[in-house]
Amino acid sequence: MTSQSDNLEFRYRDIGQWTVPTLRFANATIPPLCLNVHGLIVNSITERKDRLQSWKVAVSSKVKSERGGKAWNTQAQYAIAISFSFFAADHGYRRRRDGQCELDVENFVKPVVDGLAAGLFCDNDKDPNRIEHWNYDDSNFNTLLIHRLPDADEPEDEGIAISVSSSLSGGR
Repeated sequence: MTSQSDNLEFRYRDIGQWTVPTLRFANATIPPLCLNVHGLIVNSITERKDRLQSWKVAVSSKVKSERGGKAWNTQAQYAIAISFSFFAADHGYRRRRDGQCELDVENFVKPVVDGLAAGLFCDNDKDPNRIEHWNYDDSNFNTLLIHRLPDADEPEDEGIAISVSSSLSGGR
């Protein structure tokens, strides 16, 4: 029996200013959706709920604008790669020996996945600024690759690169 991971290809792609690892279904008929979002990356345990909401809106808005004319199919299987570049001074954490700041990276993943799912699956007429509940079904995000990029040198360089591959043509 062939597993889903046997059907995935790993490769590096240029997304925005970064060269990042991506995943693609070997039998995909279209290239992955690739995009970048710049801004302060907010984690899921922040006390600043307004910042968390703004970050999710930024991610979902960018995804929705890049996905095409209609919501993607929630029944497709998805392989997601997310790369993070943090501007350390804005996160106030100590430096590790390798120079990167210490972060619990997994706490930054959930808001991105929430925004990504909303951007892929919300109706065309849904304004991401009006989303109150980030409960779009992400249960078919079967493969998730998290990648930490080198820390950004400037605040405006902080951000993420996302690659989404669908088992269906365009996820549609």
